[in-house]
Amino acid sequence: MISVLGPGYIEHPHRFCHYVGPASVIQQRTLEENCHQDSYTPLGRPRQHYSRFARVMYYPQDSPAEIGPTHLIPGTQYHKRITDKDRENAIPAAGDAGTIFLTHFDIAHAAGINKTNKPRHMIKFIYVRAHEPVKPSWDCRNTMWRNPETLATPHDLRLPWSHMWDWLCGKDDRYESFRGLHIEHVDDAADALRTGDRRAQIAAMCSLAADKDIRAIPALIGKLNDSEEPWTRLAALHTLGALGAPSVQPLAASLVNSAAKKTGDSAAERWNESAITMDDEAHALAAIGLPSLDTLVGLLGLENEWVRINAAFGLGEMDGLAAKAVPTLTRSLNDDSHRVVRTATDALSSIRRNAGEFMPALKRLLKSGRPEWDTVMGRHWTPYDQVRFNVAMAFARLGKEASSQEDLLLDTLADTNGQVAMFALDALRRIGTPSAIGGAMEYLASRRWDESVYKRRLF
Repeated sequence: MISVLGPGYIEHPHRFCHYVGPASVIQQRTLEENCHQDSYTPLGRPRQHYSRFARVMYYPQDSPAEIGPTHLIPGTQYHKRITDKDRENAIPAAGDAGTIFLTHFDIAHAAGINKTNKPRHMIKFIYVRAHEPVKPSWDCRNTMWRNPETLATPHDLRLPWSHMWDWLCGKDDRYESFRGLHIEHVDDAADALRTGDRRAQIAAMCSLAADKDIRAIPALIGKLNDSEEPWTRLAALHTLGALGAPSVQPLAASLVNSAAKKTGDSAAERWNESAITMDDEAHALAAIGLPSLDTLVGLLGLENEWVRINAAFGLGEMDGLAAKAVPTLTRSLNDDSHRVVRTATDALSSIRRNAGEFMPALKRLLKSGRPEWDTVMGRHWTPYDQVRFNVAMAFARLGKEASSQEDLLLDTLADTNGQVAMFALDALRRIGTPSAIGGAMEYLASRRWDESVYKRRLF
């Protein structure tokens, strides 16, 4: 877990026991029909390409393929939606009793079909990264990416893969490894983008990125946000990222123009209280890094809500590189839109710089919201519940840096929303003073019980 999420990772309060019985309703559907990406809980949050959330699947019994273990679809954590072609690539995560599978939270998966006369259980846990990578958190022998000898995905995506690797290694330059790879030059690479052959398109994009050929920027932007072509849109996104500063203004213009084309409330149309997919332009701007910083800060000031949401998200994906954005993001915590406030809160907790500037605003949000945020949106949760949840998680991520808010966090243990209280508990545990630990123990002691008096078990 430390290898993937770094030291000090946080356990999310949500977990679930998945049951597939021999006569389950799920058996009436095919494996392909079962494939999906998980929703976030309690309400939606942006899907993130970097490994900030992880899912653990634990099998308490032997789970061979015939009992219907979870099936996984490699590479789909970057997809906006699951295509029929994706569904054909599901592979069983089978194992003996005690087996644990660790995956990116957004990877597509499905319950298998139980062909036995035994019940199948899988217990899901969620974990959250506390801070950005600053160096490899595993036994790393070489910080330069090398492609695996065997690919589990339909295409060679060395450009986005090497970028993710460099982020995990804590590099400010997240395309260092790509520049060290041997890339085959493609003649007329810009023309090759128009071919119907996906492999040829992806190879052309690698060549364009390696050659720093900026002439194809408009064509690459045209491939973004195409949920039916997930592999080429991902490659295009990171080709634009590797091209760097020349991509910034075209990407920003594309983001603004796309939002403006939507009639009515573009943010409400694109915001899903299960999980939100940001525009690819925001991911690409974040991948570029520092050359995008001033542009993203400027986008935070625009009138269009969807643009402000994407700008806040992009800044958060830049981690500490976006420290300059902290004052503007802090002002965004006063936004009328709970969507902007939620995204800005997450961004600040990822950047984690100059926390003293934004902690007073976080404190205010824990104590008071807006009347229009009290409408139930799903699972009996309101937007204001989710605002407080994000704030409490931000304090948990800050840990000792939030020690000045110990009294506030002790009060938050009485929050009417249990998941808000649980993150406040984690924040107190990480602060670690005798008074913080004492308050945490008092909270836990009041919730103890003796389960042995219950003879019947839920599962």
